[in-house]
Amino acid sequence: MANILYLNNTGSIIGGAENQLLCLIENLDKSLYNPIVICPDSGEFSARLERSGIPVCICHLPASRKAISYPFRRLAAMRLAKIADKHHIDLVHASAPWLNYYAWRVGQLLRIPTISHDRNALNPERVRKYLFHRFDRTIAISERMKRDLVSGGIPPEKIEVIYDGVDLSQFSPTVSEMDVLRRDHHLREHLVGLVGRIEPFKRQKEFVRAVSEVLKDRRDVSFLIIGDPARKASGYFREVQQMIEEYGVSDNVVFTGYRRDMPEVLNSLDILVTLSGGSIMMEAMACAKPVIMASKADPASLRIVQDGKTGFVVPYDDIDSVSKAILRLLEDPEMRYSMGKAGRERAEELFDMRKITKLTEAVYADLLVKKSQEVG
Repeated sequence: MANILYLNNTGSIIGGAENQLLCLIENLDKSLYNPIVICPDSGEFSARLERSGIPVCICHLPASRKAISYPFRRLAAMRLAKIADKHHIDLVHASAPWLNYYAWRVGQLLRIPTISHDRNALNPERVRKYLFHRFDRTIAISERMKRDLVSGGIPPEKIEVIYDGVDLSQFSPTVSEMDVLRRDHHLREHLVGLVGRIEPFKRQKEFVRAVSEVLKDRRDVSFLIIGDPARKASGYFREVQQMIEEYGVSDNVVFTGYRRDMPEVLNSLDILVTLSGGSIMMEAMACAKPVIMASKADPASLRIVQDGKTGFVVPYDDIDSVSKAILRLLEDPEMRYSMGKAGRERAEELFDMRKITKLTEAVYADLLVKKSQEVG
């Protein structure tokens, strides 16, 4: 059995990346792989891991934003290597680029394989900054991110494209007399949601602009902003609230806060909108909901949302197209149903977390075999 050390950038909250890591670990073949997770702090995510019987170690890992932090990072890496040595770790898997330094140092000190997981668009400078060239393998969650890594100098053969996955038993279409959102809020006939921490990256302000355009045509819609404000984005949250007041759409926009019942929440929606991507797209598709996605890429090159089949892909900065896509789906319930059904089928075909886990295990196995051959 191989011991896998996972480095995560938080133990206090559960976001999309944490859900992906949790699902991966829970689906691992425990007869072959024994997971151990490092978190810099404790909280909801670390507690969830422990409830699942997954060992967690709390180890503060200073961020690499300033040169002055280097001595502290070096000491933290030494502490981390001692933890890894104590648990007889065979492979290190970093879940975020800023953790790459620590994964690389532990791998270097203990002479074990290392993997980095890239979930972010990166320019060549950042590819170099985050030491991707030092890793035995990098997992990219899309072909676009693989291209970013290659443009930064990473050999294609060292990159595996493995998309994020979804637990199809947890996220599935359900029908209930009273959906959870209507239970908790006074809402209108149709529900359109945007999910994510309230921060500039998730583009809630752009969502509000699209909302204001839709409401010029029909008022029977409630728009849900699902998520809490990010810790360092309280100013942005106030700007979103101010925009809602300025546009006069407060009667149709609801802040739900963070929800722990996302399968039920997604099943309550008629349409999911995402202006930043993320695994929420696959979760909505698994719940048979059409997805409107804003993207900088050519729609034909995208693997998750199929434009015109499982939803609509619109230009990243074209908010008018977002509102038009919402209106088009609201006006055609048969289209919503057919796109949702196609989305569920696509999720079953490509994004089943059991399949995603097997692909990841194959990367582990390849690296561990090569390491044993080198030792032998």
